[in-house]
Amino acid sequence: MKIPRVLFVCTFSGARALMAEKFVNQLAPGKIEAYSSSFESGKIGPVPVAVMKEIGIDLPADAPKPVWDRYMEKEAFDWVITLCHEISGMQRCPIFRENVDDLYAENAKMLSWSVPPFSSLGGSDEEKKAGARKIRDQIKHEVLSFLGQIGIEADITY
Repeated sequence: MKIPRVLFVCTFSGARALMAEKFVNQLAPGKIEAYSSSFESGKIGPVPVAVMKEIGIDLPADAPKPVWDRYMEKEAFDWVITLCHEISGMQRCPIFRENVDDLYAENAKMLSWSVPPFSSLGGSDEEKKAGARKIRDQIKHEVLSFLGQIGIEADITY
């Protein structure tokens, strides 16, 4: 039986997409292949790295592979999930969503999760971490919901 493949995509350096990938790998090891991509390369900020470390998940500081590199390498996915925040007005996600079938496979299913970017967080360092924890927890909740929707039982013992 073919293991399903999911690609998480977000704007900026890809912290939200990488978090979703890490949660899938923790919650459903060997049941689904998860990948992450971003529209920009660069470094992931220290706040997302720190809030994932709090729950025992290492998040690399380097951005995941750019989405266009995956396209050029002709990677195919069963699901493509964007984690773009509609309110922030980023134009790349809507354009990207319109072309997913052409980019990744005619049968790729598209989902969109509206998740705020870490760059939107303000205040003191502790206030930024508190906001980042909310984003992290929202992503975990979305991942658990997604796994349930596609019939994959999550391992929530970690």
